Amino acid sequence: MKTQSLKNLPMNKQAGFTLVELIIVIVILGILAVTAAPRFLNLQGDANASTLEGVQGSIRSGMNIVNGKALIANIQNKAETDTPTPIVEGVAIRFGYPVGTIDAFEAFLDIDFADVTDDPTIADSTDFNLSGGDDATTPVIIYPNSYLVTDSCKVTYTPALNKDTPATVAIDVSDC
Repeated sequence: MKTQSLKNLPMNKQAGFTLVELIIVIVILGILAVTAAPRFLNLQGDANASTLEGVQGSIRSGMNIVNGKALIANIQNKAETDTPTPIVEGVAIRFGYPVGTIDAFEAFLDIDFADVTDDPTIADSTDFNLSGGDDATTPVIIYPNSYLVTDSCKVTYTPALNKDTPATVAIDVSDC
């Protein structure tokens, strides 16, 4: 049997990363995290905007259903001040559309709102706040509980002004 000398054996080199290479990778990952994180941090704002878009769609659908039923009942040209008050499915109407009151909105949308008309700092367990709606002609502003009425994250419902001017629904989600 022949023996090999230790000089002739191949040396096993360990492969790995140097400290400099590891630091460079960590720095690159840090830069990527800082630039990508803001896109994912505003998920609540995106959720609020999407929810408001759903509320806007519900308001449009609800007001169109109420308007259709008012047309069928032939009370589309009556105001809430007429006697008797024109009512469709428990919702007082103004020229064929729901009046701009909290009671009307809670009835045709089946949503409980916080009434912040008197005190805009009220925040309770409801998902949405409702401002305005003091009378049948006042615009109604619906906004998420975590926002203020002055923020640009809201749905605005303007009741019908007369028989020739229907109710409108507008949305502003620029600051959600």
